[in-house]
Order: sequence, then C-alpha cells, then structure tokens
Amino acid sequence: MKFLASGKVKDIYDLDDGTLLFLFSDRVSAYDVKFKEEIPKKGEILCKFAEFWFNELDIPNHFVRTESKTGIIVKKMNMLPIECVVRGYFYGSLVGRWKNGEVNLPENSNAELAAKLPEPIFDPTTKSTHDAAVDKNRAVELNLVTNEEFDWLSKTSIQIYKKMVSIADSVGFILADLKLEFGKLNGKIILGDSIGPDEYRLWPKDSYSIGK
Repeated sequence: MKFLASGKVKDIYDLDDGTLLFLFSDRVSAYDVKFKEEIPKKGEILCKFAEFWFNELDIPNHFVRTESKTGIIVKKMNMLPIECVVRGYFYGSLVGRWKNGEVNLPENSNAELAAKLPEPIFDPTTKSTHDAAVDKNRAVELNLVTNEEFDWLSKTSIQIYKKMVSIADSVGFILADLKLEFGKLNGKIILGDSIGPDEYRLWPKDSYSIGK
C-alpha cells in the first residue's frame, strides 16, 4: 500500500491492484481553509454517506466496497478536471456572482436568499486550489472537457441531484446544492470521488425559510 496524497478531509493510498483506499478523517475545511479543530467521528460519517449514496444512485461509479469505519475501496480512474456543481436554491457563491452580472438565473427565479430555483442549474467550476466558475465555452476552451462531455455531465449531474433531492425530502431535508466529480475508466465516464456532507448543503425542512 502506497501513500499518494492527503486532501482536505481524506487520505488516499494506492493498493497496487487497480484500486485506491480512501481514508476519511475528522479534519474540517471550508473555503479552501483547513481548521485546526477536528470534529469527532466525522470520518465515520463521511464514510457511511459515501457508501450509502454510491449504492443508492443508479449510475456507474468507482465504489468497490467499504473497508472499515473510515475507509472505502474505489476503482482507480482518470479524474476529469472539472467539479460538477448543481444548484437548486439561490444561495452561496451564486448570489454574489448574480449580483455582479456574472451568471444568469432561470426565468421566473425568485432572487431572495435561499429561494428555490424554478429548475436546478448546472454551475461547474475548475478543479484547483481556488475553484473558478466556468460555462460551457470556457470549459471547452480550457480543455477541461469536450462539448459532448460537458453536455453529458450537465444532464447526468442534474439527474443525480434530482434523485438525491427526492431521497432527502422523504426524510425531512432540503438538498440545496451538490458537488459531484467524475472520471474515466476504460474510456467511459463514471461517478467518482465521494458524496457526503462536505459535498452538499442539507437543510432541515422544518426550519427552512427564504430571505435569511
């Protein structure tokens, strides 16, 4: 087993058989900042969520099995250099970018903070130290993906978001937004990385209100 990298919240090891070990930690990061304080049991929670979503979503992914309370085994693949963000609510960085005229909202959108959008939007970013929003033209220009790949990622990411929205709603939560990552394995694009609380905003329905 060879250590490969230590990310914001997980450590990655190469198992030399075409798979990787993701070890989820209790580390905390936000807005590209790593905090000194940790959250006890966070790694176990991230591991459980990753296992749940990879098993629940009806789409090819790189998940192989759960290895421990904080670790999963995944297939090694070539990750696409783009983060596939889906936004269902007027919140987060979308607000400031809209105010600056950098992004358009769907027709008939309510521009109050935390308002639900008429339809979820695909709002991808680059995959770097400081992520930057990109539209289709820019993503293709930067050679992040091809035209066809961008369209596929947009359609598939929104489909996944809607599926997760339905599941979250059934247990009393609102899935405000979501970040997904994909990679290529044997020439095909499949879902990768991990899916959990660090990749989305989840709000309790009983305390949800707009304008706050």
